[in-house]
Amino acid sequence: MGVSGSGKTTIGRQLATELGWRFIEGDDHHPAKNRAKMTAAIPLNDVDRQPWLDQLSSIIDRQIANRRDAIVSCSALKRQYREQLVRDPAQVHIVYLHGSYGLILQRLERRKDHFMQQELLRSQFDVLERPDDAVTIMIDQPPAAMVASIRDSLRLTPASHETRVLVDNLMFPEAPRWRDGWLWFTDQHARRIVRVNQEGESDIVATLDDLPGGLGWLPDGRLLVVSMTRRQLLTLEGSALKPYADLSTLAAFHCNDMLVDSKGRAYVGDFGFDLHGGEAQRSAELIMVENNGTPRLVANGLIFPNGCALTQDGDTLLVAETFASRITAFDIGADGSLNHRRIWAELGDAYPDGISLDPKGDLWIAAPNLSRLLQVREGGEILRSLTPWGDPYACMLGGPDNKTLFITSAETDDPELAISKRSGRIEWIVLEDLG
Repeated sequence: MGVSGSGKTTIGRQLATELGWRFIEGDDHHPAKNRAKMTAAIPLNDVDRQPWLDQLSSIIDRQIANRRDAIVSCSALKRQYREQLVRDPAQVHIVYLHGSYGLILQRLERRKDHFMQQELLRSQFDVLERPDDAVTIMIDQPPAAMVASIRDSLRLTPASHETRVLVDNLMFPEAPRWRDGWLWFTDQHARRIVRVNQEGESDIVATLDDLPGGLGWLPDGRLLVVSMTRRQLLTLEGSALKPYADLSTLAAFHCNDMLVDSKGRAYVGDFGFDLHGGEAQRSAELIMVENNGTPRLVANGLIFPNGCALTQDGDTLLVAETFASRITAFDIGADGSLNHRRIWAELGDAYPDGISLDPKGDLWIAAPNLSRLLQVREGGEILRSLTPWGDPYACMLGGPDNKTLFITSAETDDPELAISKRSGRIEWIVLEDLG
């Protein structure tokens, strides 16, 4: 905590990097009207700050509930703000970055491209109620010394991550698929299809003029990709993407993930409602596209159908219904129709996103709201839980002998923040290492 320009972001990020913890930039969560006021050099009042503090409080609650170490930057100028943010004094600690008005004003005069105007600094000092229960760090010293003082004062230890990072600096990676020695995925908000090998060497396969969703391959080797907002399937022909199927009359809202079976039939889900626009939740559809590009509806009444998986015999399709917290199973008919709908697993408070079946028939599930990867047996028994670096949005088994679990993760799914933060990663772990 501290006034604007005291170094909260710089020190917080450096501390997070050294510890392998998550860094949460408080300024990212200001409502648009707050940003507009600060850009116009109008001080915020308590009413302005309350929705922001509520949002940060929820974020802190989530980190505690998920047992995730994190660093949050927030001015937290008043005692009442800090009392709201310190959800559990045994688990939330305040670090106050203290410096003189003159020194901080000099820093603000040098800072560019920030909505906080230097004219507001005096108002921040006027509002500031210095904490008497915080670790106080003087800012007139090198950042490394400040970070070391914080670590020593709070006896902070680096995180022990089970997964390793293969690629980082992505916007929002999704839809991982293993094929011919490469992990293919979409960097959704960068509007790219990318592939990477296990040495971390990557290349851009194609760039879209829309958000790319699920990936798959037709029997003749052509790549299929979901064009989300246009509600289409595209094929990659050489270096060009061409229309393959129009789903706009069948999908209630943006299309999402996809599974393509060995016969070239594509199963595509959609949102059903405007998730990021705050629209009320509605059920959605699952659309099957024949291998000649003809689409037809094969299931409806699904709650945000997301990742899909196919059993090894090819007879059963599993679908993650994200906001229903369940995995639903269907028998696949000879013509690709879906029958005998049933619940494969209830998942409690987990929101399943991308999924991948292992050779034993257990399901790996990315649950971003819990910041966990879950290995689940049919019926709902949780066999194992993994904590990756970021929130996991999808997973895929691949690598030599199909024993490497690849994970797409990020620290936000908000489109604007995903583009600016570039917190997306491809993580991996060899399942044999889990014992």
